[in-house]
Amino acid sequence: MEKFNIQEYLDSGVIEMYVLDQLNDAERAEVEKLATQYPEIREEIVEVEEAMGTYHSLEGLTPPDHILSNIMAATAVGTVAAVESEVTPLPKRTLSLFWPMAAAIAGLALSIWMYIGKQSVLQELATVQKTAEDLRANEQVITNRLQITEQELNELKGACCAEKLVVKAADQPIASVYWNKNARLAHLKLENLVDPGKDKQYQLWAFVGGKPVSIGVVDWEALQKGLVSFEFKNKPEAFAISLEKLGGSPVPTDVKGASAAVVNQG
Repeated sequence: MEKFNIQEYLDSGVIEMYVLDQLNDAERAEVEKLATQYPEIREEIVEVEEAMGTYHSLEGLTPPDHILSNIMAATAVGTVAAVESEVTPLPKRTLSLFWPMAAAIAGLALSIWMYIGKQSVLQELATVQKTAEDLRANEQVITNRLQITEQELNELKGACCAEKLVVKAADQPIASVYWNKNARLAHLKLENLVDPGKDKQYQLWAFVGGKPVSIGVVDWEALQKGLVSFEFKNKPEAFAISLEKLGGSPVPTDVKGASAAVVNQG
């Protein structure tokens, strides 16, 4: 008999199929018998098992059954021939073609499966990160609103005589003015007005004797943090808001809305 070629046997891919549990009982027994006879085969089995163990520990998953089934169907693996102390080698064409093909396809299939698995994990991780970012953003919005509300309450604390005047445009509330006749303060809170931009400002007006009197221009950035307070010594009859060029205007030019008459002028 021709002497058993160990290297050719190791290169055939049968060890990988043995570790993947894709051989029948007779084939497995043959591999195990050879492993007792040849240290090289036994060492190869250990190395392949360790490699597979490392793969599983990294991925934490087991390849789906259909991948291995497809590999077997594609390669049409035959039965390993029985051997004694001297083993008849597999036909040259089988060793040089089918087993290397099986090993190559197995490696490719496992690589594809690992890639798909990792992409799924990455997608799930991205979703979790996006959810966390949204929660942090919502938390910040709520925190800002609470701070604004607390600041507004502090501004109005003790102002028992403050009168709320709603400034409307076509029945749509655009701002609220809290008039404190005792402190002579008008606290402004915008509600439905957009950012005026860099070149313009909102301006608060009070009607005194039927004529508009400027109370002051509005600092948009300061208004985002809560109420903006204006001191006003006269007795306001009503309030209005206009949009003016940066720095304000001596007379209102683009009135956005006005309030009802003030009850407690002071």
